[in-house]
Amino acid sequence: MNPQERKQQNLATIYQALLELMMQKPMATISITELCHRARVSRTYFYRHYQSFDQIIIAYQTQNMLSYLRRLPRTSQVELADLMMHYFENTKLEAETYQLLIKNGQLDVLLQTFQTVFQLLIKQDRIGGHSSRLNEPYYLEYFSGAVINITVNWVKRGFVESPRYLGQLVARFTQS
Repeated sequence: MNPQERKQQNLATIYQALLELMMQKPMATISITELCHRARVSRTYFYRHYQSFDQIIIAYQTQNMLSYLRRLPRTSQVELADLMMHYFENTKLEAETYQLLIKNGQLDVLLQTFQTVFQLLIKQDRIGGHSSRLNEPYYLEYFSGAVINITVNWVKRGFVESPRYLGQLVARFTQS
């Protein structure tokens, strides 16, 4: 196993251990020692790679979102409705994780992860049929906040609507 694969495996292991502990109790009451014991990593490993539990979640969620990007259609641009549909499909696949993150007040982490990935899509000019305001100041924050709020409410309501419907809804809301 090369060093990059090992790093990804360690991240997945410590992230999964954190989720398991979050199923048992609030994240605020989980100790670093407890997490390291569950993940079978040393405290030295933890402190060498992370400063907080949030960093573990952000690193894993970013990796997960990048994997989501690799599953997008292989065209130069993806229509916003399709892009959002894929995002909501990914969210539904990760339902238990999203429920735990929401329950533990990790909305900032979800927001930061979404913004990072959406910004990458903007830089790569991969978003078709989106507002001409993409590069205006604060638009990224506005759009990301809206999508995460829709996501949180969708998760809390039990995924009533389909990912396709939500993707089309977001695209319709952003048309200029």
